[in-house]
Amino acid sequence: MQRPSTSAIAITVGLGLGAIGCGDNNGGDDEPTPDAGMAGPVAYAVSGDFATTGVFTAIDVASQTVHTNALAGVAGGDPFLRRVGDEVMIVNRDSGENVTVLAGAPLALVDQYGTGGGSNPQDVAAVGGTLYVPALGTAGVVVIDRATRATRTVAIAGDPDGKPDCVSAYAVGAQVFVACGLLDENFAPRGDGLVAVIDTATDTVATTVRLPASNPVGLFAPLPGGDLVIGTAPSFTDFATGCLARVGATGAHATSCLVTNAALGGLANHVDVAPDGSAVWVSVTGFAPDFSSQFGKLRALDPATGAPAPVASKDGQQIDDVAACGGGYVVAADGTMGASGVRIWKDGVETTTTPLDIGRPTGFGNNLICR
Repeated sequence: MQRPSTSAIAITVGLGLGAIGCGDNNGGDDEPTPDAGMAGPVAYAVSGDFATTGVFTAIDVASQTVHTNALAGVAGGDPFLRRVGDEVMIVNRDSGENVTVLAGAPLALVDQYGTGGGSNPQDVAAVGGTLYVPALGTAGVVVIDRATRATRTVAIAGDPDGKPDCVSAYAVGAQVFVACGLLDENFAPRGDGLVAVIDTATDTVATTVRLPASNPVGLFAPLPGGDLVIGTAPSFTDFATGCLARVGATGAHATSCLVTNAALGGLANHVDVAPDGSAVWVSVTGFAPDFSSQFGKLRALDPATGAPAPVASKDGQQIDDVAACGGGYVVAADGTMGASGVRIWKDGVETTTTPLDIGRPTGFGNNLICR
């Protein structure tokens, strides 16, 4: 069963390209590129309100300098972010239904690829000149040839309604791993989540494995050594079940739990691994039993054992998203109502005293990356 749409409002596929062409705060011929002069780690954040064009903001992490809406028009009303190699990819979901590609350094628009009306894309992986886009409104994964712009769909079996609710994709060599929720007509999981492994030489599903829990959430992240992790959410209020699931990148692609939701004290809403492999950073979120309130906290995990370190964020902060940067920096989104923004940690200690405004309230996850 397809997850409910996040918005009924769509922007045109060409909106980002049109806004860039107008030279509006975009690093045109007479002005510097949006990340010019940023020598250290740079974080990018996107956010939307489901009704209007979103913001794409660049942050000089070391100096805490924020370049609000650094490239105007590239983010739709419901955007996600993914770094793929040297490129930054904005997945404009139900509001936009495209993947907008930016060159990472210096920052510049490369192209924009539509995923089809009603597709509702969620993530993107790349193998050579081909994009693999899991999309809730389709039979699985939209495949886009960047040279010809031709699209096709790799169907993933396992859901009686023909829409397996695939939420993330990650390329390991010539294989693309795709996590799917398999939800029923009431948006409840039919069972444990599924991971399909696509052979990109033939664009067919080579094998499928079951996750150790239901309802995958967030995006795949790679562990040191190549295995992948993704959060699972059997419940958004009860954390006795579910875990941060680990998927073997080789062999039979065995699945296991790196750490349970009970040990985390919530759900692994977004995961990012420090560039030096020293820690797995997690934004841990959840809701009160009656959904009257929500929480978010920042935790680091041992990448080998999954053992969680003490909570790094302070009481009263609502940490919904995280990106691990070089030099020991971590950037996280604080979604506190009326006071949201980005916070920065260095070697596990917060260096910001108040959240940095990105030009719009921060998103709830999958909206931050570092380069």
